[in-house]
Amino acid sequence: MANSELSKLKILFIYDYFKNQVSAEGGKEAVSVSELISYLEETTGTTFERKSIYADISKINEYVQKSGQTKDSDWIYTEGKKYRRSELKDEILIDEARLIVDAISTTTFVDSDLCEKIIKMFPTYFPEGYQNRTLYPHYEKIDRKSILLLNNIRSGIEEKCALKISYGYMLGKSLTEKTDKIVSPMALDWENNCYYLIAIDNEEAKDLERDHTLSKALRRYRVDRIASTVLEDKRLYVDYKNERMRNQELKDFINNSLSAFSSSRMIQLGITINGLTRKDVLKAYGAFSSKVSDKVRIADDTKLDKGILKISVTTGLAPTLYTDLFELSTFERVNIEIDNEEICKEYGEFIRKAARAAKLASL
Repeated sequence: MANSELSKLKILFIYDYFKNQVSAEGGKEAVSVSELISYLEETTGTTFERKSIYADISKINEYVQKSGQTKDSDWIYTEGKKYRRSELKDEILIDEARLIVDAISTTTFVDSDLCEKIIKMFPTYFPEGYQNRTLYPHYEKIDRKSILLLNNIRSGIEEKCALKISYGYMLGKSLTEKTDKIVSPMALDWENNCYYLIAIDNEEAKDLERDHTLSKALRRYRVDRIASTVLEDKRLYVDYKNERMRNQELKDFINNSLSAFSSSRMIQLGITINGLTRKDVLKAYGAFSSKVSDKVRIADDTKLDKGILKISVTTGLAPTLYTDLFELSTFERVNIEIDNEEICKEYGEFIRKAARAAKLASL
């Protein structure tokens, strides 16, 4: 007969088994009572009766239902002679877990065995050798300096503490022309495969009110150009007068950015892409829209079958706008027309500079 103390723990072993060893999707999807008895015997060294397994599964279903983890009447249910389970609320699914592991294994900002921990949490999602068949890991390229900088920056954001940063320009693999700045960190952003610190420049903010005008002092700093960070006195922290305004101004600041360059003014830009074929136009458009995809609208009078695509772009006046337009115009068998006099003038100057760099006197 089963040990009474182990009998009390048995229900926990069964719950753990179904949650971690039986998947609602993919992997091992069903288990028989005989397999459960074998698992419990292997785990506890004790053989349990079938009727006790049935009773425990009933109690587990009651617990899961009353705790609000599932809408189903039974989390663990029978299908033929085997037990299956349904999905729990807020459960990480197989695609989500694998996406997390792929992202972590290819970043330079993780200095731990975090992937292995996640894989052990979801053994049914990751068959043996999974990582060897997926993305190439970057563990040997860990950017330890940036990890320390990011930890300091996050502390400043969470604690609303001013930061003293040493900010410079990258020359080769070292920073030069470094200057010290006191900033009030607001948020971290990820753009162009880089972390950016969005912060108030305290010097620029000293004569500004704590309302919308404070955004004139908002700046974006590439973390890989920060040589050091030091947490300063909390009393130096500059902030908006309320959280709602702060969040809205940060949202506007990011929305007005293009390739991590921010602009105080948004413009409406019409572009017509003319190509020999539909595919020519779509190829050029795909490269351009990938950088401003959330700000592009397809015009109603587009005629893709004739190789004509008309788009409307809402964007900030950032320097990278002209490089993006130039890239768009370099696609073979494609030409573009810009419907904005101000942008045409600035883009023309951009082209003239490029021509001078290439020593083309004709432009």
